[in-house]
Amino acid sequence: MSTVKKDETPDQLFERVSLRLRTVGLESAVDALISVCTEKGSPMPARATAGVALLRANGLLVDKADCGKKAKAPHEMTGDELQAEIDRLKRSAQQVQTGALAEDDQGAGGAFE
Repeated sequence: MSTVKKDETPDQLFERVSLRLRTVGLESAVDALISVCTEKGSPMPARATAGVALLRANGLLVDKADCGKKAKAPHEMTGDELQAEIDRLKRSAQQVQTGALAEDDQGAGGAFE
């Protein structure tokens, strides 16, 4: 187990522990998931959960909302892509606002009414 070194600053401690987490911790986690998947005596829900975690870690499962596309970060977008994203967000905000106004007009009771 790691211990705090005498002259170690909090930042140095955080960096050292983070490195250990990304190396030893990651390898241990993967080993545990693989063990659960391959052990015939493991409960089926545990095996299924571990299997899904391994597939997701390998990038083989995609959330339905993503539809297989990775969103670019704004700094990676061209001017046209940025404008298209701004337009999409404006349409989305307008739909949310319109939906909220429609609920108010219908007199729908909220969660706290």
